[in-house]
Amino acid sequence: MQFARGPDPPSSPRARLRSRLTRCAAGLACLLAPVLFACVAPARNLEELIIQDSTYLDPVSMLPYSGRVIRHFQGEDSLLQLEATLRGGTWEGELTVYHESGRVRYQGEMSGGAQCGGWIENENATEPETVYQAITEDLESLVIYPECPDG
Repeated sequence: MQFARGPDPPSSPRARLRSRLTRCAAGLACLLAPVLFACVAPARNLEELIIQDSTYLDPVSMLPYSGRVIRHFQGEDSLLQLEATLRGGTWEGELTVYHESGRVRYQGEMSGGAQCGGWIENENATEPETVYQAITEDLESLVIYPECPDG
């Protein structure tokens, strides 16, 4: 038979451990909140940002923008032309540019605003008729830039 226990005295090891765990969990939540918010935050329209010296700035704060960005084809709000990520106002991470047909035009990694690693640079806007043709075109359009830095 177990007896119900009352709250631990504030100076007990169990109470101190519970207090530390609570503070740790609260601190971890504060640290992870911006990361989690960035993962679920909607992409910003690139046209809303201001470009100054090759850096994309938030028009309200005038600080370099960090986050996901998109751009649609002129007059076609449903046709995505570009999706990418900016960090400190500079291209960082995967960048994809589409043809109006929806086929990938350019796709690869950016680091500090420069292309790095393997890129697809596909000039053909028309979708190939066979899987073999699609693979062949992708391989033929592959361009290798300097290796992306780790991080």
